[in-house]
Amino acid sequence: MKSISYKYWIALLSFLVLTGCLSGQRPPVRLSPDLDKRLYQITPLPVTIGLYIEPHLRNFIQEAPLRQYEAGSPRYVFPNFVFPIGKSLSLKLEEMSKVLFKNVIPIGDLQSKEDLSKKGLDGILSVSLKDSEIELYIEESVWRAVGKHNLSVTASFLDPNLSKVWDSDVSAEGKGLDFVTSKVEYEWWMTTGPNFAPAVDDAIQKLTYALARKIVASEEISDYIYKEKQ
Repeated sequence: MKSISYKYWIALLSFLVLTGCLSGQRPPVRLSPDLDKRLYQITPLPVTIGLYIEPHLRNFIQEAPLRQYEAGSPRYVFPNFVFPIGKSLSLKLEEMSKVLFKNVIPIGDLQSKEDLSKKGLDGILSVSLKDSEIELYIEESVWRAVGKHNLSVTASFLDPNLSKVWDSDVSAEGKGLDFVTSKVEYEWWMTTGPNFAPAVDDAIQKLTYALARKIVASEEISDYIYKEKQ
């Protein structure tokens, strides 16, 4: 019995060290958003576009603290949760674009019109981060953790000469819940922290679909493509 207990505590201690719980640091939250399946029902637009994701968005990492609002509940101190939002959002924007347009060419900057003209682009989709707000809290009386993520971007569709055809702000609210169903789960939960990834995954999925819908519904983009293909 002592051997089992000793091995259990060694394993737990190793886990806590690896996850950063004892060092005051937390590894990034693992995000894995999906594309909304309704996106695949959209008829692709018959154009080749350059996709420009601004560096601030592509590299954006956000830290968010855990808040506890219930009066009288004990305070549990966790290191801030770290969300590598930019990497996951950029990947989904690329995947969404490849579904939405006939051809997509990622571009690193918009400085050289001469270089852009050599790529044979019909247009350019540019996306920048507008705002990101994450709220994390525990409702201890019901053993539930709640995550909320308000995410917004500014998207622009440009012609190959970088003249603006269309632009719009796009926003989405993601939500996620993490429940505990037993005392054992609760003890681990309060040691390692709840899983808040679903809230951010949800926001990214909703935002990429909302952006796709706005692009397809844009009369300015539709008229531009029609003229380009005449």
